[in-house]
Amino acid sequence: MLRLLPALLACCCAAAAQNTIAVDDLIEKHIAATGGREALEKVRTMVMSGSFELPAMGASGAINIFAKAPNKRLAVINVDGFGEIFQGFDGERGFSVGPMGSVDFTGQMLEDARRDSMMHPELHWKQMYSKIEIKGKDRVGEREAWVAAMTPEKGNPITAWFDAESFLLLKTSGVRVTDQGEAEVSTEFSDFREVPGTGIKMAHQMKQVIPVGEIIMRFTDVKANVDIDDAKFNKP
Repeated sequence: MLRLLPALLACCCAAAAQNTIAVDDLIEKHIAATGGREALEKVRTMVMSGSFELPAMGASGAINIFAKAPNKRLAVINVDGFGEIFQGFDGERGFSVGPMGSVDFTGQMLEDARRDSMMHPELHWKQMYSKIEIKGKDRVGEREAWVAAMTPEKGNPITAWFDAESFLLLKTSGVRVTDQGEAEVSTEFSDFREVPGTGIKMAHQMKQVIPVGEIIMRFTDVKANVDIDDAKFNKP
């Protein structure tokens, strides 16, 4: 019986090890899964074009996202029968402009926009979030995933789910502040494909769940390292 004890303990320790992972290890495995630090750092701009639909409201249209390192971002959403909506961050200021008016982001909305606009955020998570904790495993659909709670210095924490096998990001969820108040927002990522000429992999489909329903975004054309003038990110 005593001869079996060391082997039994070794098996128990191995099983326990499968139920935890170090934060740094998770981040590095995720960076590797998306193409690696060197490949990510070489991508300085990105343009994503595709379509969206919001079935609960019968809305659909085209979406174009422009991003430029380190932290400029603009989404142009053309809603059929309604018009264009611009949501952006120019490196300092955030805004939303549409047929119903415009909003200049302040307070938590501005902080959220600043983080959302960081290009390749996985390279900066340790600076963006003052605390990152592993909360064990969960499932996203049929996939087993590591769960991480990520808390910034300012604002609400987010929860992130990473595929336990591929280490790609499957889902995020958290309370967001909008001009209509606070709302729980979750986003699921799928259809991971390589961006041509970069060696990096990214989701080409995103499903965002907001209070008014699901927004499904499908990107059919993604280009990297195209010239984008800084003026592109100015408030319209």
